[in-house]
Amino acid sequence: MDVFTHNKFPFPSTLNLRLLLEYWEKSIVQENVPGFAQGLLQAIKNAPELREPIHDLSVLEKHRSLINFLLTAVIPSANQETEISAAIFPFQFTALYSTQAFKKTLDLNDVENCVRTNLPNNRMILGKTVKACLMILEKFYGVKVGLEKPVHFTVRNPQTGLDKVYRVENNHQFCEIIAKGKINPIEKHVIKFLTEKMYDLDLWMQYIKPEDFEFQGFMVMRLVDVTEQEMLSSIKYDLLKKNAVEEQESFNTIQHKLRSLFGIQEIKLGLAYCDTANNLIVTNSASDGWRSLIEQTVNSTPCNDFTGSVYERSWTEKRYITVENLEEYPFRSKIEEALLSNGIKNVLLAPLIDGEETIGMLELATPTPGRLDAISAHKVENVLPMFTAAVKRVKEEMATEVRAIIQEECTAIHPSVQWRFFEAGMNLLNKRRLDAKALMEEIVFKDVYPLYGMSDVRNSSIERNSAIQKDLQQNLKLAKGLLQEIYDSKKFPLVEEVIFKTDDQLKKINRGLASGDESNVLDFLKTEINPLIEQFEDDDMLKILIDNYRQHLDPQFGVVYKRRKSFEKSLAMINQTIATHLDEAESEAQKMFPHYFEKYKTDGVEFTLYIGSSLVRQQTFDAFHLRNFHLWQLLTMIGIHQKIQALKPTLANDLDITQLILVHDQPISIRFRPDEKQFDVDGAYDIRYEIVKKRIDKAYIKNTGERLTQPGKIAIVYNQSKVEEEYKRYFRYLVGKKLVTGKLETLELEELPGANGLRALRMQIGTDSNVSSQENLLKDVQDVLALQ
Repeated sequence: MDVFTHNKFPFPSTLNLRLLLEYWEKSIVQENVPGFAQGLLQAIKNAPELREPIHDLSVLEKHRSLINFLLTAVIPSANQETEISAAIFPFQFTALYSTQAFKKTLDLNDVENCVRTNLPNNRMILGKTVKACLMILEKFYGVKVGLEKPVHFTVRNPQTGLDKVYRVENNHQFCEIIAKGKINPIEKHVIKFLTEKMYDLDLWMQYIKPEDFEFQGFMVMRLVDVTEQEMLSSIKYDLLKKNAVEEQESFNTIQHKLRSLFGIQEIKLGLAYCDTANNLIVTNSASDGWRSLIEQTVNSTPCNDFTGSVYERSWTEKRYITVENLEEYPFRSKIEEALLSNGIKNVLLAPLIDGEETIGMLELATPTPGRLDAISAHKVENVLPMFTAAVKRVKEEMATEVRAIIQEECTAIHPSVQWRFFEAGMNLLNKRRLDAKALMEEIVFKDVYPLYGMSDVRNSSIERNSAIQKDLQQNLKLAKGLLQEIYDSKKFPLVEEVIFKTDDQLKKINRGLASGDESNVLDFLKTEINPLIEQFEDDDMLKILIDNYRQHLDPQFGVVYKRRKSFEKSLAMINQTIATHLDEAESEAQKMFPHYFEKYKTDGVEFTLYIGSSLVRQQTFDAFHLRNFHLWQLLTMIGIHQKIQALKPTLANDLDITQLILVHDQPISIRFRPDEKQFDVDGAYDIRYEIVKKRIDKAYIKNTGERLTQPGKIAIVYNQSKVEEEYKRYFRYLVGKKLVTGKLETLELEELPGANGLRALRMQIGTDSNVSSQENLLKDVQDVLALQ
């Protein structure tokens, strides 16, 4: 028989009560039955047809009262309303007797349609047949195999749509197996193979023939409610999937299982999670399901709107919060009001905790007060670690995606404004789920104050050109001398012609280094002189001269590079000293107030610092902070001067730096330019600041012909009288600290293109005292400002 093509139990089975009757007779003989025993024994004797296979079901109705009483041996009548049990025909869904609780739970006439099982492909016949085969193995072959995996029935309530899960327990005490002939032996290795291929019915039927056996009697099926355990286990399994808290289908599945777990059809599921750097409620806009209940009411709710709400309490206290009736809750914030406006009156919040950090919130809500209470929280406690792990995984994956977007759109971003780029990156990530061509939103910070400073190497261009000129002169002289030796030895006219060219190049360089001269000479050396010299390397005498020439050349560049290399090394040491000092000072200054900082190395270092409320979250910037940074910048620049003074004895070249600060006391707006991957000032008025910044280092004192910036001095450029008064106070303080010396100069500057009416303060930097450490420097700033 092919059981795969016939949806029918393959073994013959017949109802028979003989074993039940014999049980009662034995109990009566052993006096285990009270006074009415003899009457019961007589009633059994008067029903001999119950000892035979029952094919005519009218026999059951004839003796219904007796049968029902006899079945109390296996199904106590006192458990009618609580025990979900039924006596059924062997391996058939035909009831001999069932409790009221069973009738309310399961309709045996339609069991194939109203029940889902955990058997392969939901095939009940498969489970029945395997169970029958195992019973035969145990009785006739002495092999007992326990099914480790219990059979579960999942029954959906047609009115509510909620599921109940039951573990099926079958008692076959009163069911016997009758062999119809000689039992064919089965070898042990075959039995082992059969148990390994448990659900291969074709294989079972080869060794256990249905026609050789018959089941007679009845079985007791008991359903045990395991909904809570199974729903929790199933939810845990669902949450292990990669996109568990992102996909709509996953949301629908988990919400349905939570509803079945609580037995509440109207439960709404929500999930809130905050990004710690960004501090926003984060959701997957591609899914209509996985969202915070708040976002289903109010779009883009920032975390600071949760102040005073039950969300804040649950988040900060790291514990369950249940509000059984929001209408009666006495401390309602706008969050609770939003929930009520969305028809939510009953809410349970469970924080998702990773280590010591709360990373999210599981939300359950109903429109009916009291449906969820404190006891309800314990039902979800076991799945919270899985929700936590799923949220943590999604946050990490989203952060990786956002960082990739930021890297693509913006390259490296200063930590102080990373939160805003992360916010924009998250918005773009959500937009691209709907539109692959979506662009990043504009990032603008309004009302920020710029602080610009420059430590420039004095006459760096002149020093560099001088080094280049001397290197080229030496290189040409060495080359000319070598070529003359070669010509004297070989008398080649081509060598004489190159000597003439070399002399001509040398005359040009001696007159001064004009634009293009360096590249022309280098090209001449590399394309004419070097190839020509190589022609004579086989001559032993000339080879010595050639090797001597090459010893003067830089091995990397192939030309004389001694003075230029020395200059560039000295310049690099200055730049590195300035940059290191700035980085250390700026890192400490972040503690005063978070700000955006960028620096550029050229012949010296220039830096710009932007500070203002729009650059940070949940902090307020005011005039006190601005004065704080003005004084900090002044002290930092003096510290740079003193660091360079200490460095100068170690430099191969005698280089000096000049110091300048541009004070702009009006706020500006800065906009991130995606094409240039940097911030620029925004707006026509603000651009004037940028023009001044680019030209101020060339400023001259009015009617003097003297450059504003001078070695050993620090200059403050401004155009407002109140700035002058502010910095004069700072200089008085610096004089007292012996950080500056001499007379404070108040200067007018020559007009610059696009920059009129500029003034400056200038003073000599002291040489005897050192600026405090960065920690003490900040304390000094606080002290002097406190006196003002």
